[in-house]
Amino acid sequence: MGFPLEARLKIGFTVAMTQPTTADTRVPAETGRSFIQWVGIFGPIIGVAVAVVFLSNTSWYLVFKSIHVLAAIIWLGGGAIIAVLVWQAQRIKDNAQLLQIGKQAEWLSIRVFVPSSLIVLAVGFVLMHKGGFAYSSFWALFGLIAWGVSFVVGAGFLGPEAGKLAKLIETKGPEDPEVIARLNRIIAVARTDVFLILLIATDMVAKPFFS
Repeated sequence: MGFPLEARLKIGFTVAMTQPTTADTRVPAETGRSFIQWVGIFGPIIGVAVAVVFLSNTSWYLVFKSIHVLAAIIWLGGGAIIAVLVWQAQRIKDNAQLLQIGKQAEWLSIRVFVPSSLIVLAVGFVLMHKGGFAYSSFWALFGLIAWGVSFVVGAGFLGPEAGKLAKLIETKGPEDPEVIARLNRIIAVARTDVFLILLIATDMVAKPFFS
């Protein structure tokens, strides 16, 4: 994994201070941003503005549907990417990378996945009302029940287990067999949860047994 960035900067600074200095060897500091950096700043802003223009000329139902779909993409897409990264780390047996992915997933869960899943649910109720859909339909019941299971798994298992794992790492180290076993258990449940979210998305689009 190498030294953290802060440690490397401190080491470099110490070495530089202990070596003789010569004239005209100082590297000039970067001044201003490049064109690509400005594109990275204004690109998302322009994209949001264009999306607002697109939605301003349509019905409120389609506005809510767009928000519903975008939130679902973030919820499902983020979980799927983490699952792929975990699979890659497991394939090369990189436990340090697995632990790092676990920490990032925990951070994303609170700040991205939970809010996006709540938006999916809240806007879903609006769409059910505006579209005149019945909650007794199979696809509606399946979606609500599966969402509830996913939320309970995340809040009742993945969150607490991630906290226990962090404490276990502090006391026993990242290579301890108990740490690896707990990490693999969390990964297995999280992977299953991703496929459950995939089923929810498929159910919402296909509306099986619609009546």
